[in-house]
Parts: sequence; structure tokens; C-alpha cells
Amino acid sequence: MKRRPLPLNALRAFEVAGRLESFTKASHDLNVTQGAVSRQVQHLEEVLGRQLFERHHRSLRLTRAGRNLLEALTPAFDAIEDAVAKVEDRADDTHLSVSAPLTFSMRWIVPRLGRFQMEYPDFQVQLGTYSDDLASVDFNEVDIAIRFADHGNEQLVHEFLTGERLLPVCHPDLAKQLKAPEDLAGVTLLHCSAQREDWRIWLEGTGIKGVDGTKGPVFATLDMAMEAAASGFGVVVSDPAMIGEYVVTNRLTVPFDLPVDSPYAYSLCYPRGRLERRKVKAFRDWLMSEIKLETARRKLTQKDAR
Repeated sequence: MKRRPLPLNALRAFEVAGRLESFTKASHDLNVTQGAVSRQVQHLEEVLGRQLFERHHRSLRLTRAGRNLLEALTPAFDAIEDAVAKVEDRADDTHLSVSAPLTFSMRWIVPRLGRFQMEYPDFQVQLGTYSDDLASVDFNEVDIAIRFADHGNEQLVHEFLTGERLLPVCHPDLAKQLKAPEDLAGVTLLHCSAQREDWRIWLEGTGIKGVDGTKGPVFATLDMAMEAAASGFGVVVSDPAMIGEYVVTNRLTVPFDLPVDSPYAYSLCYPRGRLERRKVKAFRDWLMSEIKLETARRKLTQKDAR
């Protein structure tokens, strides 16, 4: 069937303006001027012979014809976008881009990544890291991301991965000098963020008094702070899941077994519909499986300790 030519640019401008109810917002979304959006919509109205918007001084309101057209166009453009994404995915189906916090990557993903590669040898993983928890992720460049203490985003799926437990850790020689939690007042406290939240959360959670959790040097990442602690510089608050290598090599130990659950957690984030990509679903399912195994191992260890 021969299709008649359609003003696709005008239809796209109308769909965005109708969905956002603003020519100004549509211009930002389309990266064109407000006047260009207005002209495209006016052109579409002339082609259709119908008024699509009621234009008021500072607002737009869809007419009945406009609402009917928008209800058909939005899913149509969504379907086009999904189709293009699938074609792009098939063209680059072996490259998997993952973004994760630096310490989580170094202490959790990297030691286990070999198992993923053995299970999926055709995938080539590109693991990117960031040290700023507020850093944004460009999901045009990244397939899937692990976020920490992230705020909800309606455009993304957020799946809980694991919570954070906080414990003080230090070099074994320093731990011998600490007879009671209150002795922390006499040593250097190390921090992995300028807010010094980890020590505040741990001290409040344990109810320990007389220790000033606001003092001490600040490091850019938890990994740097743990290295400093492993050198004997001071005591840092960390998650037990992040110190396995240090414990095995006897560079870090827990002086006081007083764990406190942090209000923050790690989550897996990706745009809606992204799991339709085989490589993304494979990584997501593998990571969830690894989390379950680690959780079960911790519970067994805690039970044996009791």
C-alpha cells in the first residue's frame, strides 16, 4: 500500500509539545527554538485543517482533535524508538557497558566478574566507575548502572540490590590499643565523604558517647580511606562486604562487632524496557544471583558465629 507523505517533523513537534503542554519545554526537549516548535505545530494544523491547541496567554490546552491525535502519536513514537533501539542493540549486542561506584566495583564486582564472563563469553564488559554518588548516568552511553543512595526517577527502574551495614575497621595493631568503643575518641577517624555521615550514623546507631565523629581527614573514596586505615593511619567505617581482601591479608580487622544498618542502599538502575536487551537481562539476572549467594553466605557465617 502506498503511503501518503506525512509531515513527520511537525508530528514530532506536536507530540512533544502536547505531552509536555508547553512550546517552551518542547523546544528544550527537541533542542530547537520555541518559535520553530510553534511554526511546526501551525503547519500541522494547516495540513490537517484542524486546530490542535487552544492558545492562552501563558498556557496551552489540547483541543479534542489534539487529544485524539496525541493519544495515537505517543505510543507510535514509543514503538519507533523501541524498534530503533532493538536494531542498535543487535548491531552491538556483545558490548555491555556497566557503571558502578568505584569501591563497589573494586571490592564486589571485579572479584566476581570472571564468573559472568565464563557464563557469557560472548559479552565484552566495559566497567565504568564514578566516585560522586550524585553523578548522573547517561543511559545513551551506559546499558545498566549500579547506584548508591540514589533518589527515585520515574524514567528508570530501581531494583534493590543490597543494604549497607556499617562497622569500624582498622589495622590489627591499632585494634589492640582499643579496649572499648569510647577509646575511638583518642584515635584518628577517617572519612570517605565531606559530610562525614558514616561515622555519624554508626555513633548514633550504637549510642556511643564522647567520640567526635566530625573530626579527621576526608578522602575522595571509601577505597582510599580503607587503604589509609590498612596502613595504620586511623579507623574508618565500612561495610563488611567491602573488606574481605583486607581481612584475608590481615591488613584490616573489626575492633568492635557493633554493626549498624545504614539508611542507604545499592540499587540496580536502567531505563524502562531496557531488559528487552539480552545482554542487559543477562547481567541483571547474574548480579541478582550473586547477591542472593552472598546474602546466604553472610547469614550462614553469622549463624556459625553465634
